Amino acid sequence: TSIEVNNIDALTDLTGIEDFVSLTLLDCNNNSLTSLDVSSNTNLTILKCYLNELTSLDVSSNTALTELSVYSNQLTTLDVSNNTALIGLGVNSNQLTSLDVSNNPALEELYCGYNQITSLNLSNNPELLRLDCSVNWLTSLNLKGRHPSEFESVYGGENPLECVDVLDPLWALDN
Repeated sequence: TSIEVNNIDALTDLTGIEDFVSLTLLDCNNNSLTSLDVSSNTNLTILKCYLNELTSLDVSSNTALTELSVYSNQLTTLDVSNNTALIGLGVNSNQLTSLDVSNNPALEELYCGYNQITSLNLSNNPELLRLDCSVNWLTSLNLKGRHPSEFESVYGGENPLECVDVLDPLWALDN
């Protein structure tokens, strides 16, 4: 149910991984993978494929995913709209220009720094505790509906932020 093949610089291909249909954990970080097909691995709950050379990744059929770590790749897009069970998402250091996590209400941790993201709406992520969206092109950050004290950490430095919307209007009226 788990495969861990880390730190093997010569590893460039995981062809055949699709036959492991009972796989729940795939940890293939710090390799030289340029592609990864996990479309048949529908039982995956944890996928760690960071520090590779991936230019695309399709996780639309991996609806059981709770943790996805794909930082330090070359991704330009990532669709996590079908991954409603996601609790942790790490996409730092890619080439993403947008990231839609509006369909991930269970998300507790989001690390999306060092990309080229221009807007980020987190108003549908009521469980979010930790956020790092540093070093992007964000001009606004929507955390509406949440009080700042509900977060354990929020990092958003090195963005041209003009507006950070955090207060729930009802909370502001009551206080």
